[in-house]
Amino acid sequence: MKKNKVFLIVFILLAIIAGWLFYIKSNSTISEALRDFAVKDTGEVVKIFMADKAGQSVTLEKIEDNDWVLNGKDPARPDAIKTLLATLHDLEVRSPVGKSGYNNVIKGIATRGIKIEVYKKNGIFKVFYVGGPTQDQLGTFMYLENSTVPFIIHIPGFDGYLTPRFIVRPEDWRIKNVFRVKQGNLKSLAVVDRERPGFVFTITSDAAKNYKLLDADGTEFQNVSQDKIFSYLQFYEMINYEMIEKNFKSTQIDSIKATTPFRSISLTSPDGTLRKVNLWRRPQNEKTTNKANEAGTPYPYDIDRMVAQIEGDTSMIVVQYFTFEKLFRKPADFLNSEPLK
Repeated sequence: MKKNKVFLIVFILLAIIAGWLFYIKSNSTISEALRDFAVKDTGEVVKIFMADKAGQSVTLEKIEDNDWVLNGKDPARPDAIKTLLATLHDLEVRSPVGKSGYNNVIKGIATRGIKIEVYKKNGIFKVFYVGGPTQDQLGTFMYLENSTVPFIIHIPGFDGYLTPRFIVRPEDWRIKNVFRVKQGNLKSLAVVDRERPGFVFTITSDAAKNYKLLDADGTEFQNVSQDKIFSYLQFYEMINYEMIEKNFKSTQIDSIKATTPFRSISLTSPDGTLRKVNLWRRPQNEKTTNKANEAGTPYPYDIDRMVAQIEGDTSMIVVQYFTFEKLFRKPADFLNSEPLK
């Protein structure tokens, strides 16, 4: 009797172990078919499309090894591209979503999820949906198209959820550059300050980077310092804007644009491409930091920031005086008789 009892206990234990192994094996088999979120060969990715339920979307396309364009025209931020590709590469399944949470997760993805389409040269490679974070904020709900099981996805070693890495607002993908000129590589540069008539000049360059300096009437200056002009042009290697202007209504923006800009910069590249930036004084708003002087007298405009528009772009951007003020000079600054400060 005691012997039979021992056999029964052993049989039950073996049955439990066998059942557990079968469950692990079957669950692993299902997972293998559905856990394939990662893109291990990101070097072969040529296009990524992302869209959310609010109607925002971006299309990122690779035009060269490390160069990507946004929506077919604008350069895309290299840092954001690098992060996105690294994220696609490192995705790992933490666990499938249990039955108790299945409906809520699927509903959340269906109403607030981000659709991701990844393309290689031969066409679409992978489609999946990114949802919100898990309760512990360390996992992200994701769902492969045509799958039946959503998963909790994470990146090993990263503490946080992954949804913010899938950026769908086009403005967040833009490189915030106004000018990018390498080593004085330009054909001409015209700088106009309409509030200070003496601060108007044009710099021209030939293929050998021999610079000429012209006044407002086109008269060439003599005794020009090539070194001073070259040093000045280095400022244009990285001139960025701060943000897209969103603090004013469209009617206010239109009113600003209808006035003559108080400053302008026109830069022509060696290939003839013109990039012109117009700048206006920025009206104060509720977020303006310095609204009045020490005596309490209000400033007539924002003294820290201007608004600007790059011709050909509908967006109005915000730029800082700190960044742009050094670009507006008088011609005498480039002559051998006066130092460039």
